[in-house]
Amino acid sequence: MEVPKSAEVEVGDVLVLKLVNHGAPLHVSVSAVNARRYTIYLHENIYLKEEMEFKVPILSTAPTGTFQIDIITGYGIVKETFNVTVIDRSLELPEVLEDIPNGDETEKTNYGYGLILALLIIAGWAAYVLGLMYFGAVAGFSSVILLTIAVLIAWRRQP
Repeated sequence: MEVPKSAEVEVGDVLVLKLVNHGAPLHVSVSAVNARRYTIYLHENIYLKEEMEFKVPILSTAPTGTFQIDIITGYGIVKETFNVTVIDRSLELPEVLEDIPNGDETEKTNYGYGLILALLIIAGWAAYVLGLMYFGAVAGFSSVILLTIAVLIAWRRQP
């Protein structure tokens, strides 16, 4: 009888055992020892003619850890044991993370923008007030042009 030294399976997966018989049909007993926390499977007696796949489901709520599987043939004369390690699914994280710009850097670049916008608004209101005070001397549409430019700049610079 050949069994692996150990097997590894993820939480929620299925451990597949391939049982192969090279001789006359025989009875095989497959038992999971100390496995109640990891699987609903505990023991099975199999009449093995040639070959078959035997599946041991691992619970999706199983913790990480180890349990044993015993394979017994020949009415208890031949017994082999191997360990099954249950691992948790690991997330694949990139090793190099991209630098995320700080909010401070974007604020520093907006100081000139805010100053230009404030000056345009002040100039637009000043042209409007001067147009009311000195009718005919200051073109009335100049305030509309300056305020429109300020609104367009603010609209184009939205985050």
